[in-house]
Amino acid sequence: MLDEYEVFLFTRELSNLTKDYPTCTDSLTKEKVYQQMELLREVLRLHDHSEFKSSLQ
Repeated sequence: MLDEYEVFLFTRELSNLTKDYPTCTDSLTKEKVYQQMELLREVLRLHDHSEFKSSLQ
């Protein structure tokens, strides 16, 4: 499970990548940025899901 600071860092990094993605012109770099964004989204989604699940128990 992530702590609050880690969630903050992941969210900030995702925000930065999202801002940079449209301006990226190199296709290989753009693909890597996209993969990073997807990975961060998945980690945050799993964290949200685990928070919800633990609150139910």
